[in-house]
Amino acid sequence: MKYIEKKIENEPDSLKRTRSTPGSTYNDVNRADIRNSLLAEQGSICAYCMQRISDKLDDKGKPLTTIEHYVAQKADEGEGNELTMNYMNMLGICRGNDGSPKHLQHCGNRRGKTLLTVDPRNPICETLIKYEDTTGKIYSDNQDIDKDLNETLGLNGENLIKNRKRIISIARLVMQNKYKKKKNKSWSKSDLQSEINRWKSKSDKYEEYCMAAVFYLERKLARL
Repeated sequence: MKYIEKKIENEPDSLKRTRSTPGSTYNDVNRADIRNSLLAEQGSICAYCMQRISDKLDDKGKPLTTIEHYVAQKADEGEGNELTMNYMNMLGICRGNDGSPKHLQHCGNRRGKTLLTVDPRNPICETLIKYEDTTGKIYSDNQDIDKDLNETLGLNGENLIKNRKRIISIARLVMQNKYKKKKNKSWSKSDLQSEINRWKSKSDKYEEYCMAAVFYLERKLARL
């Protein structure tokens, strides 16, 4: 899970106008505008599982990115719920294997309206989440957050584990290749920090599952 720095200045103007219109609800918002703002803010990765998300539509015209309300909406779609049209409460997420049996779904589809302890809008989330470099499993020493990751969000599904393991392997291989022709085979602190910074940088997009690579490299750095 990647920390998402929510900024009110990223809120689309169309959402501001809708919110200021008397009697309007979430059903009246321009969701494409919101999705595009969230994609730019998040570097085109899902707020929960970190897989790639985009502004594209599937063959049925359904967006591949879903707007998630961190504090879930009420059943009335907005009336009386102050957070429903609050941009700071919105996240861009993947569709989480929608259409599959519940136990195979993940992210928002798996979560539903269940309250979460872990919050990708809070920078501390990155320090509370860990990854096994041999398996790609995501976990936390905090029991409530570990339950969020495993049960509520389903982030240890087979494909997600496999993809995180692949990213960790790529991070390892990059460092190994960097030292292949050097007499000193030890990874330096400066090179590790440089690689960590690269995985953390957004530019236009974040790398998929970037924090799994960052955790692996930071652990290597801490041992030097």
